[in-house]
Amino acid sequence: MIEQAKNGGGLIIVGEVAMGFPPPRTSYARAAYGNTEPNTQSATWLRIGQDGSVTAYAGKVEYGQGIRSGLAMEVADELRLPLDAVEVVLGDTDRTPWDMGTFGSQSTARAGLQLRKAAATAREALLELAADHLDLPVADLTCANGQVASVQDSGHSVTYGDLLSEKTIERDLVEDIELTPESKFTVMGTDALRIDAIDQVTGKATYSQDIIVENMLYAAVLRRPSVDAKLLDLDTTAAEHMPGVQQVVRDNHLIAVLAETDEQAERSSATLQAQWEEQEDRSSQLDLPELLKKSGGDPFTVQEAGSLEEGFREADELLEATYYIPYVSTVPMEPRAAVARWDGDKLTVWAGTQRPFGLRTELAGRFEIDESNVRVIAPEIGGGFGSKSLYPTAHEAARLARVAGRPVRVAHTRGEEMQWGTVRPAALIEVKSGFKSDGTLVAWQFDAYHATNERPFIGRRGSDTPYTTPHVKVTTYSSQSPLRVGSYRSLGGAVNHFAREVHMDEIAEATGIDPVELRLRNLREPRFRRVLESAADAFGWEAKQPPSKRGVGVAIGLDVGSYIATCVELGVQGAEVRVERVTAALDCGLTVNPEGAKNQTEGGIVMGMGTALYEAVDFQAGTVLTAGFARYRVPRINNAPQIETVLVGDPETPSTGAGEPGIVPIAAAISNAVFDLTGKRQRELPIQRHLR
Repeated sequence: MIEQAKNGGGLIIVGEVAMGFPPPRTSYARAAYGNTEPNTQSATWLRIGQDGSVTAYAGKVEYGQGIRSGLAMEVADELRLPLDAVEVVLGDTDRTPWDMGTFGSQSTARAGLQLRKAAATAREALLELAADHLDLPVADLTCANGQVASVQDSGHSVTYGDLLSEKTIERDLVEDIELTPESKFTVMGTDALRIDAIDQVTGKATYSQDIIVENMLYAAVLRRPSVDAKLLDLDTTAAEHMPGVQQVVRDNHLIAVLAETDEQAERSSATLQAQWEEQEDRSSQLDLPELLKKSGGDPFTVQEAGSLEEGFREADELLEATYYIPYVSTVPMEPRAAVARWDGDKLTVWAGTQRPFGLRTELAGRFEIDESNVRVIAPEIGGGFGSKSLYPTAHEAARLARVAGRPVRVAHTRGEEMQWGTVRPAALIEVKSGFKSDGTLVAWQFDAYHATNERPFIGRRGSDTPYTTPHVKVTTYSSQSPLRVGSYRSLGGAVNHFAREVHMDEIAEATGIDPVELRLRNLREPRFRRVLESAADAFGWEAKQPPSKRGVGVAIGLDVGSYIATCVELGVQGAEVRVERVTAALDCGLTVNPEGAKNQTEGGIVMGMGTALYEAVDFQAGTVLTAGFARYRVPRINNAPQIETVLVGDPETPSTGAGEPGIVPIAAAISNAVFDLTGKRQRELPIQRHLR
């Protein structure tokens, strides 16, 4: 990395790659993906070329969340440059610093902060160089528009390029360097046009599905009809004689037709004669609630204080309810695709993965080669939402390319993506609360059964309650899952928040207290109170006793360190819910890219609308029955409501994530609004299946 940067010359800023990340070994990311420590402790984060060009490097990937622009904004402000003067290189294991992966809304909070420090370090180095060049003390110099100039005489100046001409200088990133205060931002904090917007809307941007390399073969992989099906017999004779077919590969359990075109591979794979033995297990989505409760194991106490028994005795009223949330598909706009090419013992893979470095480690281990011989390049990615952390198509492409001796492309169809991608775990959540007649909570018991198999961390996120309760116990259980489960936007956060926030509305109903007021009576955290009051004020919330027949609902949430409150207004006609208006207040600390934060919040809201109203994975005996948009409904453009996002973060508070909080409270707010209009409580998702 450093050597590559030196070859280009200029000013190179080298810094630590981990930045306090990865988190402890008990973290979800490490437990779920088994990421290793970086194989190098430092790397190049920033280079200002001998011509004055600025390139920032980060191991994160761009999959629609806008981090390329956000990172560029941070570098531009620290170097006193316009936004379009900064190039950002992402997700290339040969060019960027090691990174655990793009998840958990960590890009701005960690990589962005590191790039700010790198840019500030570079700025100080430029000032020192200019002091000698201009024969002025550093205190009398300032940086602006790619130049260092005298504070007294702006004409007495030198460009960054002239300072670095024919030089190669390496500096260590200064961890405690003084960063530009919010009051002096010129790029950060503004609603700037995304630097990649034109490429994305004109089709110039290259996604993993677009990658084509010379001499490449197209693969059609034989997929099992159900999760646990076993192959008994296979006749490949017809496929081997189809036009364009180069070979039919059988590499242990991986069977694929390799052909000169995508169409030839698909047509030929249809002629494979396979006999399968399938499990006789007849479990379906109808059996899931009972399975979740019966198979729940690995109890984990997330939050505990006082005595539930004592709390329930002290309460004026008790309330018990059960909430159920089905599996949800990630349905990214772009199904997975990967291209692999071997050059001797060196492997290059193009893959739309959220974990380029994790994938590199996996591939090196699979083929027993050094990681330095594996390069993973993540092009633009058409959505991920956690599902593209695991990337089996890249493994398949690499295995097939090694057998074929030619580059190979493996690309999922929409049906393959929805059948063989991971789903958000289903959950059954039991809540029992005790409260006084004035709505004050005195006891809270929360038992959550998530279908997480060996990934219990998913179910723990967002399960703790923010409401002040002297007697509380929150326990999560890991239940068996008939389907493959994995990461999903906010992990289990949105699921746990749904149960908690609907239950809080049920307490409001039982006590006759306005839902906003009830929450405020039980909230001490100032940031929670601020987002709730801000959302209610911007929405025009009027105190009410539920149900009010107005179709309004409210919920609050906390995820990735960011606080959010959401108010909803909707209408119901038969079994169809029309969300008309949503107001969200978000506190994500210092907001680097306001438009990006709003876009992410809007995206989370619309995505959460789908999980609240329509989305559920139907399955039978290990086969997904909703493996296509014809049977799996997601929100469409005509379902999008009017959305207002109010940013209320304190600029003195470090930046936290904006990618996931938006999805956390929206399903509960919608459920509460449906009750407000109809008088019928919705404790099971998706809501429209249960409206009659």
